[in-house]
Amino acid sequence: MLGPKMFYSLVFALSVAAINIDSSPGDPDFYNTVAEIYSGPDCGTESFVWADPIFGRGGRCQPLDRNDNTPDILSYKPTTIYPDCNVTLYTDSECQSTAYLVEVDQCVQAGIPFVSAFVQCPFSDTLA
Repeated sequence: MLGPKMFYSLVFALSVAAINIDSSPGDPDFYNTVAEIYSGPDCGTESFVWADPIFGRGGRCQPLDRNDNTPDILSYKPTTIYPDCNVTLYTDSECQSTAYLVEVDQCVQAGIPFVSAFVQCPFSDTLA
C-alpha cells in the first residue's frame, strides 16, 4: 500500500507525464528530469519531501529550490531523465563545487545539501 507521500509523488509524476505530452523537448515548460528529493540521507522514505522537476532547455546552472520553500536537499533520486540528457548536482549556487552526476533510480548524496543542477541535453543552448 502506498503511503501519502508516495501517493502524491505518483500523482505528481503522472501529472508531469500529462504536461509533457503538450510540450516538447527544448520548450521552457518541458520537464527534462523529475526526481524525488529528500531532507535526510540515503533517500529514506521517512525524509521524502516531494517529487520535483527540472525543466527547460538546460545548458545552464539553475537552483533546485526555485520557490524558496524546500528543506535542505540531502539526497536526490531521479525517477526520469529525458534520453541523452546528463544531470549534474552541485552544493553551491554557481555549479562550481564538486560535480555529482546522477542516474535514474540511483540515490545521490554529498554529505551537505545540494543547491543547484546543471542539465545538458541535445536541445540545450550551447555554452559560449
